[in-house]
Amino acid sequence: MARDMEAQVFRWAPSTARNLLSTVGLSRRVSPVPVTRYAVLHGTFLEYYHHEDSYRMKMAPARTWTLCSRCKLSDVFPFNFGRSHSLWNPLSGTSHEMCWCVTLTFPARQADGLHVLQIGFEREDQAKFWHASLHETISRLIERDGLNSSMLRKVNREYTPGSTPRMTEDAAAGANSSRGADGDDDGDDDGSVGTWYAVKHVNGVRVFMESEDDSFTPAGGHGAHGAGASKEENARMISCVMRGDPQSVFESVWNFESYSHMKSNVSFLKVVKQVDEHRRVIHVQFPYRGSTLLKGLMPTRVVLVESTWRQDCDGTFVILFSNHHQTSQYAKTTGGLVPAKMNAAVTIAPLKPNYRLRNNYSHESLMTVVMRFEPGGWFEPGSIPRIFINSDAFFLQSMVDWFISIRERTEQERFVSKPLKIAVSSVPTESAGYKVEQVVKRVTSTAIQTLFRPGSRGKQGEGNSRSKEQAPFVEAEVGKEGMNSRFDSRFWSSASAAYLKVRGKKYLEDKVKIPAAEPMFELFRVDLFEFPAPCEHLAPSMDYVKDFPEKFFYIVQLMVPGPPHYSIIAAFTPKDKEACLEADSPFSRLMRTFVDGTDDDRNQIFKLIPAIVEGSWIVQKAVGNTPAILGKKIRIAYHRGANYIELDFDIASSAMAANIVRLVSSATKTVVVDMAFLNEGQSEDVLPEQLIGILRLNKVDLSLAKRVHMKSE
Repeated sequence: MARDMEAQVFRWAPSTARNLLSTVGLSRRVSPVPVTRYAVLHGTFLEYYHHEDSYRMKMAPARTWTLCSRCKLSDVFPFNFGRSHSLWNPLSGTSHEMCWCVTLTFPARQADGLHVLQIGFEREDQAKFWHASLHETISRLIERDGLNSSMLRKVNREYTPGSTPRMTEDAAAGANSSRGADGDDDGDDDGSVGTWYAVKHVNGVRVFMESEDDSFTPAGGHGAHGAGASKEENARMISCVMRGDPQSVFESVWNFESYSHMKSNVSFLKVVKQVDEHRRVIHVQFPYRGSTLLKGLMPTRVVLVESTWRQDCDGTFVILFSNHHQTSQYAKTTGGLVPAKMNAAVTIAPLKPNYRLRNNYSHESLMTVVMRFEPGGWFEPGSIPRIFINSDAFFLQSMVDWFISIRERTEQERFVSKPLKIAVSSVPTESAGYKVEQVVKRVTSTAIQTLFRPGSRGKQGEGNSRSKEQAPFVEAEVGKEGMNSRFDSRFWSSASAAYLKVRGKKYLEDKVKIPAAEPMFELFRVDLFEFPAPCEHLAPSMDYVKDFPEKFFYIVQLMVPGPPHYSIIAAFTPKDKEACLEADSPFSRLMRTFVDGTDDDRNQIFKLIPAIVEGSWIVQKAVGNTPAILGKKIRIAYHRGANYIELDFDIASSAMAANIVRLVSSATKTVVVDMAFLNEGQSEDVLPEQLIGILRLNKVDLSLAKRVHMKSE
């Protein structure tokens, strides 16, 4: 085992008082302010003492955690926390300090009632030293228990992209394999993400809730937001086998206008705008479905969501619902409705090939719905009204009704005659409920026409921007000193290529992928800007392009659809300029084709491999981890300069890509994403593939973007 370790550490501890207060919503179970403890790692035991003297005097430890082969260890991450200037005076103020942390996730709850332990250190090198020792201990336990390498990936990686949530009760769980851009299987097993607990059972459908420990984000706060841990609204999940093929189930979900999803008299879905075959804007209402005494007092919640769909290589349908940026303005035009927020993902997975009927037909599907809903108004997480009223009262019953109606519709489609037809509205025309529904629909139609008529978008956007107090845009002239956003490096870094696979030398013959080597370029800098409108070809305005003419820069700009129009600009430089651009090697030959070729050449070979390292299941299903020839998915603008090549990703050019980015950008403070850039080898003389560079975005706070107005000379 690893040698014993001793150190003064920070611990975020629960207490009896906090346990009692948390049951009624008056306090977090775990304090946002750490306490100092003396930690000792002795063999497989992690022991905490109140003071170092207690350990020296060989007193019993205050807490003991036992490591096992199924413990999960996170990477080292920075963490900001608040510390009061006075222990007894609440008005003395708070200072913010930073430490370096790791988290240990245990398979079972420990003595303090939690199964996630966060350990903080004053110095980064100290945290990395402990991380290495803990990793060595867990690895030895894995070898002792005889776990194979596939199991090692499952238990020792905190998040695995493209997987399905792990449930604590009997429920169907599916996983998508990691696939190459050409549809081949990388052979990697998918792991589990998070823990889900059954909270309700309705008509054969189980409702699961994300555990509080999994929704707790240890490093969620940075900068001004770093006073405590980030706590998201717990997601809800329904997963059930549908006795119908994936195509039929998908059509029932997507073409919802032919029947009613919700059984409430005034709750309904309505297509506000049909953008194209894969994209539409939908109006959804969620009435209060809780206590009868409060129904007349609780305004109905309204959500404007943008929905898109795609079909993956294995036949799985993925439907994404992301909150529309105009929801607040839309709610004002409807009158009496409160704007809410909703993000959701629906997957409809076919059977594995060995379970299918003849002709590779999947006669059954696994449908999984994960939804995160925030009712808005006075019911923000942590508010006093939330102590008495749960957000489930607004959306959970409607979500279950919607799911059951799809299951019933799918079941009935199999029979020659149907006992009933699920109509658009089950409310009799003479009932009071019908009259209320018609009034609401008329109000909604007026709101739709007001919000989406030509010219209304710009006016509302201008009014909205004036109402917000933001720093003014700073003019940046191309001919003067270059731009530098001074974006904090704790939000970005490079990453290891250990989990990636690329095409091998004989890939065209044997279809075998090999572990990727470390990138040929190193990450030079990342900038975050906000522009009044999308801007391309920013390289001439960047300071490093002007200050280092001898260097070659590979610049990638991620243009986030707006408003607001954010741009994340990452610059890479060759580790060895001659080896990367001038040598007679597969990588340099392909790189020269890309740098000096035509846009068509570039679009055919540029490849992106995404990976969600940390993030909710909804985000992971939205992004996936499938390599993609990006130029075939979205528009990429290429700009070649004397010492640079710039790639501008116009994400708004693809409805699916824009919806995915909007969904991810709404939760950037809780998401860690890796993006690996490379050129695809399509002939043996440019194989094996090698990575150009890897960009990791670590829980980015978009509000820190530097606001710049570009002005050309």
